[in-house]
Amino acid sequence: MGFDLFLAAVSIVAAAIATWALLRLFPSSDASTGIPSRPDASQTEGASDETAESMALAADDITDDVTFDHPGKRLAIALILTIPTLIVTLLSLAGIALPGWMTNPWLHAIVITPVMFYCAAPIHQRGLPALRRRHPNGDSLVSLGMTIVYVHSLLLCVISWIFPVGSRDPYFAFVGVVAVLSLADTIVRRRLAVRSQTETGKTQLSDAEEALFRAAIGHEIRARVLQITTSVTMVVAVWTCALWLAFGVQPKLAIAMLLGSTVLSVAGLVLQAYDRLPESQPKSDSKMADSRPSATVSH
Repeated sequence: MGFDLFLAAVSIVAAAIATWALLRLFPSSDASTGIPSRPDASQTEGASDETAESMALAADDITDDVTFDHPGKRLAIALILTIPTLIVTLLSLAGIALPGWMTNPWLHAIVITPVMFYCAAPIHQRGLPALRRRHPNGDSLVSLGMTIVYVHSLLLCVISWIFPVGSRDPYFAFVGVVAVLSLADTIVRRRLAVRSQTETGKTQLSDAEEALFRAAIGHEIRARVLQITTSVTMVVAVWTCALWLAFGVQPKLAIAMLLGSTVLSVAGLVLQAYDRLPESQPKSDSKMADSRPSATVSH
């Protein structure tokens, strides 16, 4: 009883400190929130460095999916490796007797490691740098959730004796499932973007400039929304772990870790879709708006 009270107190104090650190670090006052002014013919060449940087960041966001090479191949590999791992994990959790080699944590580690470091590499490449810049996005949350579970499961392979009884089951399948969902979402969004661009057709230079300007505005707003939302999500994940460690049922450590990682991953998957949502809309709107005057002039 005394140890449980001590653990509850430590968990709550640690969560409070983590909350203070997260709210101080990520919704920083130095975040770029300024909206660039609309450039005209006399200001195009003399645009400020801030406006140019905002437009460059927006352009990077627009073309970022192009650098996501071979998403179909990554998804296929992730599915092939994740499905059997998930089935074995579910059967094991259900208490069904399985051969020892099938439940060996090292086997699961070997199978899921390519998913973590190859299939999900673009997620980490987008999420972790954004986290270091203190502008986290959906990929940052997904990457964090996957990393926490992967490291926890890998430690179980190496030093399982330090974990309490009941918290020694690896959850590598969690990493694979999150990677599969994120990759599938990326492929769907890319196909929708390609279809949208095909329908709108080629644009003139003025149309491209207008689309880039609108994208720059959308980038500033979207970046701030993502920054606040991801910070709140990380706070919720921290308190989810702390409260379960303090008041939850056994195995406390394993369930707290899974709940916190699930909060991060689910929120990250939702924000990944939001992170791309405004991309095609400004382009199509600008083309529709510009097509009307051109039709009037020709008339």
